Amino acid sequence: MTFKLNRRAVVGIGAALLALAPVLSAHADALDDIKKRGTIRVGVLSELPPWGFIDASGKNVGYDVDVAELIGKKLGVKVELVSMNVAARIAQVMTGKVDVLAATMGMYPDRAKVVQFTKPYAALSIIVIAKKGDNITKLEDLAGRKIGVTRAAAQDTAITQAAPAGATIQRFDDDAAVVQALLAGQVDVIGGNNTYLLNIKKAMPDSSFEQKVVINRQYMGVAMRPGQKDLNTRLNQIIDEIKASGELNAISKKWTLQDLPELVTELPGVPFTVQ
Repeated sequence: MTFKLNRRAVVGIGAALLALAPVLSAHADALDDIKKRGTIRVGVLSELPPWGFIDASGKNVGYDVDVAELIGKKLGVKVELVSMNVAARIAQVMTGKVDVLAATMGMYPDRAKVVQFTKPYAALSIIVIAKKGDNITKLEDLAGRKIGVTRAAAQDTAITQAAPAGATIQRFDDDAAVVQALLAGQVDVIGGNNTYLLNIKKAMPDSSFEQKVVINRQYMGVAMRPGQKDLNTRLNQIIDEIKASGELNAISKKWTLQDLPELVTELPGVPFTVQ
């Protein structure tokens, strides 16, 4: 026997499936998979000191890596670190290549529409860096200059939106290439974060580069696929625990040479818990 569905019936079935999506995702929470597997797969950056990079021995190290290791310890599972660049982060977690991201993921409303964030575990400032002699005190002063940014990073978005007419934006695949372009004179200024200056100082101790303009304050959280309520809840508990114990402050002092800055308890448009 055959039958036909009219358009209204098809739309109704589609709506019913959408309504069931939160229920289905709740039964497929990643925390269960992680515990059964005995391993949490964490996406980390491989080219952004001091947050996530490969050391001389070929090992993943950095602020984010230490946080990932603490998360694994608290969950009682092994940690599998998956190296990636900035542009690949969201795709890697959304396709299930990793369970979570601890990859200097700035917590912004547009990203919160795609991934679920935890409470923040770190913060930095998105800034403009140039030579000390350059008269740059505001974004309008970037007119006529070549600006280097990392493709798809927060500074790419911020500078693209705010750069004045006449500025040329050059995008690079990773942060190391941006810093190298500045040191080599390929660009006049770069958009980055305040820890870039630590890396510039290591690469060129006598350099005359400095922070010129603060664009915004960025908070970083662990990111995961939407709907992972149990995993999100447990990771928020872990972040609270390592803040209270002083372990997170020790990581901050180790990698940024500063105490852990004050972390916000809410961000407009960015929920810290599964809604």
